[in-house]
Amino acid sequence: MSFSVIIQAILPVYLLVGVGLALRGLKVITPEMEKGMIKMVIHCLYPCLILDKTLGNDLVLQADVLAWGVGLGFGMILLGMGVSYLMALALGLKPGNGRRTFCVAAGTQNFGYIAIPLLAALFVLGGNDRVFGVLFVHSLGVEIALWVVGVMILTGSAFGNPKLLISGPTVSVVLGVLLSSTGAWKFLDASGGGVVGAGVRQAMSWLGDCAFPMGLALIGATMYDLIGKEKISPKIAVGSLIVRLAVMPFAFLAAAKWLPLIPELKQVLVIQAAMPAAVSPILVARHFGGSPGVAVQAVIATSIVALVTMPLWISYGIRFVFG
Repeated sequence: MSFSVIIQAILPVYLLVGVGLALRGLKVITPEMEKGMIKMVIHCLYPCLILDKTLGNDLVLQADVLAWGVGLGFGMILLGMGVSYLMALALGLKPGNGRRTFCVAAGTQNFGYIAIPLLAALFVLGGNDRVFGVLFVHSLGVEIALWVVGVMILTGSAFGNPKLLISGPTVSVVLGVLLSSTGAWKFLDASGGGVVGAGVRQAMSWLGDCAFPMGLALIGATMYDLIGKEKISPKIAVGSLIVRLAVMPFAFLAAAKWLPLIPELKQVLVIQAAMPAAVSPILVARHFGGSPGVAVQAVIATSIVALVTMPLWISYGIRFVFG
């Protein structure tokens, strides 16, 4: 796959983020609107996308795919947080001064809205979009790690906050797998649900198609509010870049290369290897007594530099993993 094709796939992602920045700056998206739009994406559009790509997807019915997908989603976040903790020690970050937040922020990659369009552009061929179901299974493991282990790190609690796993995306992944395994998904398809089932599935598909464009625009709107309000610490920025864009990509690509995984999960890991830090840890830090400013710095630094590193890592990862 040529480097220009990868650039062509990545460019629209950042253009949509730029649209969100512009709309927020022009006050087309106001803070009040932003809150409602975020809820709509998380609890309506994204679950519709997940269900549409999971229902009837035979890959998510395979026990080994479920085990490896969820396990790697969970395990790679734990590894990332561990590497981040060692980096925080090397940087001299102290407890109460950002060490815990740095562990969670630098250790968690963007696992959804940026990954989806890249997978679509690079790996969805001939209408075969089963890879999305594998991505969402992988994301379930990431969500568990973030809301249980991540919250545990920030609060010192032994159990984190499992209640937060009851959200639109996680429920839709579990529901999609259950409906697919029982065959009940056919009632949301023309084959079993007739005109009504086909209509519901089409509406679900349309709503799902809106998820990642709106999600990317909202990431831009959120970043607009953050840029300039938080002074960038060279230690935080450099540490985040080393963990997220230098060390962890090798771990993802090694897993994709040498673990006994199906090609679709390898594709997911290649994309995950190139991802900048996720926005979610900012919210986690705000709600659980962390240092949101540290998470903001990690997101801004890695998102900007990923403009250059993302196509490089994806290009190298495709050659390294698939030959």
